[in-house]
Amino acid sequence: MALYRKHRPQTFASIVGQEHIVQTLSNQVATSKVAHAYLFSGPRGVGKTTTARILAKAINCPERKEGTSEPCNQCNLCNEISSSASIDVIEMDAATHTQVANVRENIIENAQFRPTKSKYKVFIIDEVHMLSTSSFNALLKTLEEPPAHVIFILATTEKHKLPDTIISRCQRFDFKKIPYETMKKYLEAVAKAEGIKVEKEVVDRLINKSDGCARDAISLLDQLMATGEKEITSSTASLLLPTANVEETLVFVTALIERDAKTCLTHINQLVSDGVNLPQFAHDVIELLRVMLVSKANSQTRMLGLDLSDKVKKELKSSEFRVQSSELVMLIDLIIKRRAEIKSAPIPQLPLELAVIEWCDDRMTHDTDNMTQDKNGNEKKEMEKEKSETRNSKLEIEVSNCETKKTLKEKVVELISPEPSFTLEQAQAAWKETLKKLETLSPSLTFILSTAQLTRVQGRTVHAEVQYSFHRDKIMETGSCRQIQSVLSEQIGSPVKLEVNIPEAAKEKNELQALAAAFGGEVVN
Repeated sequence: MALYRKHRPQTFASIVGQEHIVQTLSNQVATSKVAHAYLFSGPRGVGKTTTARILAKAINCPERKEGTSEPCNQCNLCNEISSSASIDVIEMDAATHTQVANVRENIIENAQFRPTKSKYKVFIIDEVHMLSTSSFNALLKTLEEPPAHVIFILATTEKHKLPDTIISRCQRFDFKKIPYETMKKYLEAVAKAEGIKVEKEVVDRLINKSDGCARDAISLLDQLMATGEKEITSSTASLLLPTANVEETLVFVTALIERDAKTCLTHINQLVSDGVNLPQFAHDVIELLRVMLVSKANSQTRMLGLDLSDKVKKELKSSEFRVQSSELVMLIDLIIKRRAEIKSAPIPQLPLELAVIEWCDDRMTHDTDNMTQDKNGNEKKEMEKEKSETRNSKLEIEVSNCETKKTLKEKVVELISPEPSFTLEQAQAAWKETLKKLETLSPSLTFILSTAQLTRVQGRTVHAEVQYSFHRDKIMETGSCRQIQSVLSEQIGSPVKLEVNIPEAAKEKNELQALAAAFGGEVVN
């Protein structure tokens, strides 16, 4: 018999990690105030069906003492329910009985007959969210006003898929993932009952891999026990439970943090050659970055569900010092956005490659390439030194890019002065140089800029005109506009603001073309 079936709880007291539910149900059974319909929702393997069976035994057990809630687990009726052999406790898998005919035959018609041996006829419907809409509609009336001898227990892992009309007619109980300490005590108790000894590190790995699911944890322990060893060590566990392949993912994440585009792109193309699932790889990257982010905020936090070797943990901790929390947030957002585009991309690896280029070529974030870690662990001092140097030079960069020597007062006056220090002709000449420089940085943007005409200079604002609104919108995007203004200011030698407009004639023409297109025609010049 599988270990998870052998150690399946048979009483309310033996249910693991769901004390808030056990207490309520126990009180209801003890006081004979049982509801006619229950909804058990929560993750897989945390005790929903097990609790339903125990509840069915408790309300039907003829040997249960007055004022108590636990079934005796000795009488014939308890044994029949425990072995799923009772004709009065009907368990139905909604995933394989989704049609309305199954609901009508197995539930609605069956509910009209009184129980054969028991006090209550109990219907346990597992994965109830899989029922069709017509099945829910057929079940609704019986669920709302069932016969006095019928109790419904609905179990689901996706409560949000149930109609509100069904949910509102049930008492709802939300099962939670089993906490670390509770799971640890449970696994140690099972191991002791089986007469084996499990190292603490192995227990930790079982808990990490099970992700709060008791059934998964017991199944993994059963797999380890198949070796026949009486003492399960880390080396034994490594043979049957290989550590998650995060070493390769860590190489990619480290290269991202160091903004090493070449290594990242090479890594992605190697993954494609090896046939690795790219959405899953992106998910693993996000998981690793998440661990780093949370670990930086709280160093006491455990490795949050990831099964990592000691070597990877050390390397991960070392990488945390080379990146700031704000950068991790931006990087996670970027990978999440690009991961969603992988399935629809014409080239599967393209979204990840774009994410790498976008991140490694980002001029708006702090450059971390030169941040190094010395032998004495003085990376924090290095970071403070770099920040200090950045603060000292930042004011000079923002005030002016001119090579002319000026006092700070003169530079500030120049910045706030509405009078320009350049003419339209100078701006037009600088515009050509700007296009040449941007051509290597952003070819697509340069093509749009080449269609723009500088019309006038007002104060420190350079006005330009384009013929189409989508050209204007592209140029005035925050990132694009900042980049253009930066290069143009450098060429002119003075801070510049760029404004892009559409001529009135072009506006009328665009509106006329849009109107003609709406009626299936076109404008002929």
